[in-house]
Amino acid sequence: MTIYRTRSSAMVGAILPGIALIGGFAANAQEGRHPLVGHEAVRALIGNTLVYTRTDQPGAETGVFVDLDGTGWAITRSPDDAGTARAIRWANFSDGIFCITGPERKAWDGDCGKLALDGSLATFTPVGGQVWPGRMLEGDPWGLGPARPSAPSVNGNAAIHRLIGNTAVFIPEGGGREYRAHYFMANGMARRAHNEQPHFDNWVLQPDELWSVRDDDDRLCLSGGGWKEEFCAGIAIAGDLVTFHHPRAGPLHARLLPGDARNLSPQAEAAARKTADALVNHTLLLQAADRQASTDSIIYFMRDGTGRAKRGADAAVPIKWLVQREGKLCVVERRLDFRDNDCLFLSIDGDQAKLSIPGRPTISGQLSKGNAHNI
Repeated sequence: MTIYRTRSSAMVGAILPGIALIGGFAANAQEGRHPLVGHEAVRALIGNTLVYTRTDQPGAETGVFVDLDGTGWAITRSPDDAGTARAIRWANFSDGIFCITGPERKAWDGDCGKLALDGSLATFTPVGGQVWPGRMLEGDPWGLGPARPSAPSVNGNAAIHRLIGNTAVFIPEGGGREYRAHYFMANGMARRAHNEQPHFDNWVLQPDELWSVRDDDDRLCLSGGGWKEEFCAGIAIAGDLVTFHHPRAGPLHARLLPGDARNLSPQAEAAARKTADALVNHTLLLQAADRQASTDSIIYFMRDGTGRAKRGADAAVPIKWLVQREGKLCVVERRLDFRDNDCLFLSIDGDQAKLSIPGRPTISGQLSKGNAHNI
């Protein structure tokens, strides 16, 4: 197993949006209900079911349950055929076009058109075609999706209390890398972290926030941290889908994960810091499985997150390193950017260390004080 990545090898191995984003939504939004078109309509559809009638299938209805991550389930029913639920993918392009297709096809090869919602009434207008009339149903009443978490749907104060001790993780609507997480603690603190690198999952804590419940309308309010003013939103939770309703920003969606799923708690932070401190001014010798010195790796860790490393008889190279919040050690040649495969789980017991990753053999190593191998 390669221990660290150089240019030619693999070194170990955007929610609540910010005020600027909310302002961007607010600039073109009005208070109160108004018809939703394009991106706004698709955002409102997430976690719900669109039912429409195609002009080329009279008497039949197609129902589509739309999940946050760009997947979903669909079925076409007619008086003579109850239909079978099938997996789908969906996409919402920059021009507002909404596409539904099979998971094996390109997004634009399916039913594509402009979606509009007015309350529960829906229209889907294929590109260059006639309007398909339809409606939006709350949740998954047709039971199209796989078994969802069994807890009943809740909103308001009950939903806020379900957040406590758990983590809301935000991904782009339609799927992609997690980019923001909030861990809601029972003491009224909320820890927020951003994950902004395109090829490297690394949660960076932001200043702590305060959460509270606005009693007159059961809204969740966030303040402090990076908020210039208090932000309050209605909360609804259906299964593991959390929807934050803001009168101007519209619905914002996240996944609810149990516990401190992204290791944002002070305890996780302290554990990662302890592991990093155990490496500072130490050398880690990692012996290859073949026990040949020519394939051993040596890493020297300095306090500022830099160091040096060498593999076998190769010349030592400057490196950078960090310990992630979940206990992974990441090492890469200093001129390169970190990537996900530069990290392995690290455990330390005295001067013994082990590096591991699921599905790969564990690598054993030994820690020595200082630059023990003069690299």
